[in-house]
Amino acid sequence: MFDLRRTVAAHGPALRRALPIAFSAAGFLLMPWIVVLAMDVRGHFGARNLSNSWVWLDVMEVSALFLLAALVRRRHRATSPVASATAVLLGLDAFFDLWSAHRGSAYELAQLLAYFAELPSAVVLAALSWYSLAWAADPARGTRAHEEHDPRRRPGSQQDPGARESLRRQERLGDQ
Repeated sequence: MFDLRRTVAAHGPALRRALPIAFSAAGFLLMPWIVVLAMDVRGHFGARNLSNSWVWLDVMEVSALFLLAALVRRRHRATSPVASATAVLLGLDAFFDLWSAHRGSAYELAQLLAYFAELPSAVVLAALSWYSLAWAADPARGTRAHEEHDPRRRPGSQQDPGARESLRRQERLGDQ
């Protein structure tokens, strides 16, 4: 059976180099599409109509892809939620493209983009979201800021292993 975690672990460094490039390339490739959509609004840009929502949805996708490229490059702990949100954006885009396309070539183009670009990308992003959860949970690779805010590690805390002894020493020194 296919074990995603073992496969990704074996090819992790190569994937971490390739994914930011792929996400940036996808963002750059979407930019001309945004211009085409914005030109299709036909002078009603800014007015309340459905065409504007497509433009802004794609702008959010491009922004999320560029942000995700930067986060993956750094193995940042925010990668998982951003990857999840981007997967949802791509899934919604595919759904509404298919739902709103007219018959004929527009519907065929919507199917092509949905089945071969948006939905596979959403699946990759969902897998990245799951895989990158370990980046947030790994205290050795990040800063030590998590320790400052962890109540179990504060001196005097009931759960700190040396807290009781430390408090006893402080009390003894204070009594003298």
